[in-house]
Amino acid sequence: MDSLLAERNYLIHMLASLVNAAPPANPPENLNWARLYEIAAYHHLSNMLCYGIEKLEPQWRPEQATMEKFQRDRKFALAKEAAQHFTLEQVLRTLEKHRIFCLPLKGYLIKYLYPRPDMRLMADLDILFKDEQTEEVKELMLGMGFTLKHFGANHDVYVKEPFINIEMHRRLVAQDSPYSGYLKKTWARARLEEGSQYIHRLSWEDFYIYLLIHLAKHFSKGGTGIRSILDIWLYEKHYGPLMDRNYIQRELEEIKLQEFARHMVELGQVWFGQAESNELYDEIADYILASGMYGTGKHGIITAINKNQGHGPRSVGLMKLRYRLKIFFPGLKHMSILYPFLHRLPFLLPVSWVLRGLKCLVGKRQRTFIIIRNIQSVSMKDLKRIQALHEKTGL
Repeated sequence: MDSLLAERNYLIHMLASLVNAAPPANPPENLNWARLYEIAAYHHLSNMLCYGIEKLEPQWRPEQATMEKFQRDRKFALAKEAAQHFTLEQVLRTLEKHRIFCLPLKGYLIKYLYPRPDMRLMADLDILFKDEQTEEVKELMLGMGFTLKHFGANHDVYVKEPFINIEMHRRLVAQDSPYSGYLKKTWARARLEEGSQYIHRLSWEDFYIYLLIHLAKHFSKGGTGIRSILDIWLYEKHYGPLMDRNYIQRELEEIKLQEFARHMVELGQVWFGQAESNELYDEIADYILASGMYGTGKHGIITAINKNQGHGPRSVGLMKLRYRLKIFFPGLKHMSILYPFLHRLPFLLPVSWVLRGLKCLVGKRQRTFIIIRNIQSVSMKDLKRIQALHEKTGL
């Protein structure tokens, strides 16, 4: 990570200059623009960074080949944002017309806090709906030309080429999440959007708490990206003075996130405000900058192994074996989602393991072997380092 210090520091500086409407400083002489592009693209921020680069004098900009990559990503983001905006408005109108209770989430609302909405490129669009309306939603989405890519569990995934991906959530987190009980009350907290009878929204406070829960989920499961911290910072900047801090504090204490929230807000001030860093925030920064947008596979595996270690001797070999057994031979409850015939024929669980294994080897061969290599590479030092960081951040 130290070898990328100049690039990562300048990336943060450029983002800070954009969200603060300040002119960026010229890059350091030793900056490697090609590596900076890789980091920015890894965090889905290369499109945003392009706006900052164009504020530099020509002699300080990247070489042509790298500059073209930044510009290509910005053009893609502009096209995708326009398509997503049009599509989501169409979907929400349709849901409203057919009396589907719904609540748009995350990026759809956050992107308007950025200097330009296309700066916050969204991988997918998220909408909460009521489980009892699943079949109605499915019929409507298919009728609008979407293809059903995944059905069941926490959310259904609908896609439309070239780049529309909508996740229809029946719940906001998995049922075994520590925040599941709290988020089950989301509909009770929701209020109708002005002028609508079925489209809902959360209060500024409740949406802020949801953002922090979402950040904590990714941070604890494998890491998160720079943009998640920027989202929180921008939300604080825009809505901080309007929010009931006592309410937020009470709710965060209920779900034991007050310490984590404080650290994430402070890190945002270090990166995009005027606060000074310290050893802990430098460590969190290293973790986040290594995590990419939605966490690295290895970070997620380390966290899962720590969570799955059980009691007794802490042998790293035994811990990894226990984790391998869990992911390669899931229980009946999980496998029944993938193979519904198990509801009627549970004794065929071993057969479903074989089917799943063949599917992974044929359709997801590269990803499967990456997971195997990542498990093999985990050391006791990795396990202790990530566990200690989670404890220090309040998780």
